[in-house]
Amino acid sequence: MSTIVTINSGLGSSLGVFQNGKPVFCMEEERLIRTKNWMGFPYKALDYIIKNGIVRPSEVEYVGIANAIYRELNRTTFYNNYERHYRRACGNPINITRVRNELRKNIKSSDFLFGVYLRSRQQINRGKEKDLDYLAHLGFRPDRIERVEHHLCHASAAYYGLARHLDEKYLVFTLDGGGDRYTSALYLGQGGNLQLLSSSPCYSIGNMYSAVTHHLGFTPHEHEYKLMGLAPYVDKKHQDKYKKYFSQFLKLADDDTRFENSKLLYHEIFMRHLLNDLKRARFDNVAAGLQAFTEEILGAWIRGAIKKYGVGKILCSGGVFMNVKTNMLLSQMPEVEYIDVFPSCGDESNVFGAGFYLYNTHIEKKVDNLKSYCLGSVIGGDLPAVLEKYRGQIEYERIKDINAYIVGQLVAGKIVARCSGPMEFGARALGNRSILANPSNLNVVGKINRAIKNRDFWMPFAPAMLWDKAGQLIRIPNALKSQGSPYMMFAFETVEDQRESIACALHQSDFTARAETVTKERYPDFYQIVEGFYQKTGIPCVLNTSFNLHGHPIVENSDQAVDVLLKSKLDLLVINDYAIWRKG
Repeated sequence: MSTIVTINSGLGSSLGVFQNGKPVFCMEEERLIRTKNWMGFPYKALDYIIKNGIVRPSEVEYVGIANAIYRELNRTTFYNNYERHYRRACGNPINITRVRNELRKNIKSSDFLFGVYLRSRQQINRGKEKDLDYLAHLGFRPDRIERVEHHLCHASAAYYGLARHLDEKYLVFTLDGGGDRYTSALYLGQGGNLQLLSSSPCYSIGNMYSAVTHHLGFTPHEHEYKLMGLAPYVDKKHQDKYKKYFSQFLKLADDDTRFENSKLLYHEIFMRHLLNDLKRARFDNVAAGLQAFTEEILGAWIRGAIKKYGVGKILCSGGVFMNVKTNMLLSQMPEVEYIDVFPSCGDESNVFGAGFYLYNTHIEKKVDNLKSYCLGSVIGGDLPAVLEKYRGQIEYERIKDINAYIVGQLVAGKIVARCSGPMEFGARALGNRSILANPSNLNVVGKINRAIKNRDFWMPFAPAMLWDKAGQLIRIPNALKSQGSPYMMFAFETVEDQRESIACALHQSDFTARAETVTKERYPDFYQIVEGFYQKTGIPCVLNTSFNLHGHPIVENSDQAVDVLLKSKLDLLVINDYAIWRKG
C-alpha cells in the first residue's frame, strides 16, 4: 500500500494522509490548536496521526509540502502586515521607486519552471528550513520529502480530485491572493496530466477582496464572505458605481486568459486608493461593487479561456472560488458545459493537491479521487469521561434509533447539534458536525444567531437537501445537473412557490440558497435524517450550519461539544447515539 503524507504550512495550516491515491485522513491544525484559521506548520496534526497510529513515518513513501518556496508564516505576523501596510498608506506618501523595485524583485524571484515540483533539498538552503529537521526527527525519510508549487496544488486538487474520466478534457482555473509569487493560473487537464496554459503574477481580485475586507473593518482571509453576503441588499445603481471604481485596477490581457493590473498595484498602494477615494462611501455599497466586479471579471476570464481552447468542462480551485455567488453565475453561463469547484478550496485544501499530484506523478494516473470530505477525527472515544465530567450539568440517554429521534426533535422545532462519524475538512459543516433545524420555522434564525452563532444579521444559513428532490426547491443549471453541490460550493436560485418552506435557509434579499445536495451514497446517515424529515413534513431539506461558537473552529471532540451546549441555547446535542441536554 502506498502512503503519502502532505503538509500545508501557510494559510489554513493542514495535513493529509493518502493511501493508494485516496485521502483517508485530513485535518486542519485549527481544530487541535483551537484558534480559527491558524497559520503555520501543523505540528499538532502531525503528532496526532503518529500517536493515533494513522501512519508510521518510516513507512511513508512520500511527504509532500505545498508551496515550492519556503516561507515562515504565523497568524500574528500575517495580520500585522495588513496593519503595517495600512498605517503606511495612512502616513507618508508612497515611495513609488521603492515599491516598484520590490515588485520587480518579487517577480524575478519567482522565475522558475512554473508547474513543476522541486525537491526541497534542491530548492533552498535546508539549514533555514527547521520544519524539514522536525520531519526527519519524527522518522520521515528526508530523501522522500518534495515540494509542490502552490497553484499546481490547487489545480491538482481540482483535476485529480474531481475530474470524472482520464480521457476527458478540462480547463482548470486557479485564483487566490497568491502563492509562490503567482496569483492565478490556467491549466489543461487530460489523460492524467496538467499542462500549464497561462499564469499571472499581478495584484489579483483575491488581493483586492482581502484589502477591502480589511478596509471595511473585517478580518481579511476570514470575513470576505460577509461582503459577498451583504452585496445583494444594495441598489444596482450604487453597485454599478463601485463596480466601475474597482475595474480601473485590474483587467484581462489581450487573449482574455491572463490578468494584469491597469496601474502599478501593491497592498500599500491599493490601500492608499481606498483611503483617499472611499472616505465617505457606505460599506454596503462598496461591498456590492466589489462583488459585482468579481463576478464580471471572472466570467470574462472563464469565457475567454473556453473560447480560446474550445473546452467547455471546467474545474476551479483557490480562495477566490470560495465565492459561491460567483460560482453560481459561472454555472449558469451557456459556454460552461460542466463545472465543479474543489470543496473549501482555500490554501488548506492544497494538501489534497500535493497528495494527488505526487501519486499521479510517481505511482499511477487516477482521477475522481474525492468521494468524501468527512476525513477528520472520529468523535466519541472520550465520551464516557466527558459524561462523567459534566454529570452535574447535563442529562443524557442512549437512543436505539438516533436518526429517527433527531427527526422527531427537528419536527418539534428543536435546534439539534449533531456530532457523528469523522469530522469534516474545511469551512463547511456537511452533517457530521452540524447544527440542524426546521428550515420553515422562522423563529430558529433569531435563536441560532442570538444564542449560538452570533452571526451578522444579514448572513444567511444554508439548506441541506435531498439531491433526488432538490429540483423541487432550487433551479439547477445544466452544468451542475450530473454532480450537484455536495460540498456547498455553489449558490442556487430558488423556486418561488417553495421559498416559504425553506425560508430560514435562504438569503433574505435575493432568495438564493448555498445548498448542500445530500445523497445516500455519500452521506448515508445524514441522508436518512433529511429523508425522515421529508416524510414527516413534506420538506426535503433541513437547515444546516456549522457546530461552533462564533469565532471558534468547528468542535473536534466530545468535551468541546458539551462545552458549546452549556454555553449556548442549543436544545439538544447528539454525539453518535447519545442524546444530551442541559439539566433543568
